[in-house]
Amino acid sequence: AGAPVKMAQALKAGIVDAIAKGDVVEEAAQFALSKPPAPISKRPVLQANRFKALGGALDMALNQASQQAKGMIAPEAIINCVRAACSTMSFQEGCKVESKEFTRLLFSVQSAALRHLFFAERMANKVAGLTAKPAPIKKVGIVGAGLMGGGIAICFVQKGISVVLKDAKQEWLDSGMKNITAIWMGQVKRGRLAEEKAKGYLGLIKPTLNYDDFMDCDIIIEAVPEIMTLKKEVFQALDKCTKPDTLICTNTSGLNIDEIAAELKDPSRCMGTHFFSPANVMQLLENVKTAKASEKTIATCMAMGKVISKKAVLVGNCDGFVGNRMLAPYASEAKQLLEDGATIEQVDRVAESFGMAMGPMTLGDLVGQELFWKQRKAAGDMMKQTKTYMGPYELTDWLCENN
Repeated sequence: AGAPVKMAQALKAGIVDAIAKGDVVEEAAQFALSKPPAPISKRPVLQANRFKALGGALDMALNQASQQAKGMIAPEAIINCVRAACSTMSFQEGCKVESKEFTRLLFSVQSAALRHLFFAERMANKVAGLTAKPAPIKKVGIVGAGLMGGGIAICFVQKGISVVLKDAKQEWLDSGMKNITAIWMGQVKRGRLAEEKAKGYLGLIKPTLNYDDFMDCDIIIEAVPEIMTLKKEVFQALDKCTKPDTLICTNTSGLNIDEIAAELKDPSRCMGTHFFSPANVMQLLENVKTAKASEKTIATCMAMGKVISKKAVLVGNCDGFVGNRMLAPYASEAKQLLEDGATIEQVDRVAESFGMAMGPMTLGDLVGQELFWKQRKAAGDMMKQTKTYMGPYELTDWLCENN
């Protein structure tokens, strides 16, 4: 699976022969000299492994890998090599199989794409000419305890950073905390998280209805609905209840952040931090540079991305930034297919077969079909057509209007 394991586990599984307690080179040399030569080519494959391969274990593994890495060719190549090792082939014949599979992968389109992605991700995290040092982040404030705000809170808490989570009504706050708790308790049930650790996470969140509780936060991220007037009200309140050097950021997915930042006495401490839903799962973070954002603000937000294990990319403040500009035409074509007679299941199935983690219809439900519907309503233009607003709207509007 490629997952890292502890030394003791590796020793037990036979991945390593011994664990050094002192000088690793000296102990490795002594260990090697104390044993007779044991070339890999002479090591027999365990009979149990041969029986498992004959019994269909590799076919099951391939099926599982195909589900987890849809469309990827590497899992099948790896299993072909293991199958050869567990067969009656000689070691030399098995090496030929491995060489053939390796060469096929090396010169494949997927290999080139993955190498491009590897370097692109690292380049995207670097900002040319940026020399300012980031400010430390010890405490984070989040306005809005909904799906997005709760997901952002989880990102920070799981890195040991305290979070102040605010909402306007107690029932909304309670609902948000209930959803966060359910995520961690679900992990406890599946054995992915210790119960004590889950309780510790919850202890790092301070739910509140008061802006005054943000006074000692280092950065605040606003995650309220996409309504410009509402976001401006929040920023006006935050300007009065924060330290002068606290960064005040917005999670807007497309509103003009310069207009929002203008509500602050010092707009240099503001920029966009656009998380993608669900924030605790999706790796991308669009950090949106505003006209007056200081170098320290930019440096801190980029460093923040690393702290919470996100792939942070600095983008410009334009309609839809980058992510939604890419997504809008894709979603528009998917909706047109429905209007032309395709079913929701057909559209999603084709996208998933292509390699998408989920189909466009499922994605729309997850993000919230009402998100852009509300924005168009607030703008007073239900047929709005821009880089990020693309029809047809009939079906989604009907769904939203009928709850």
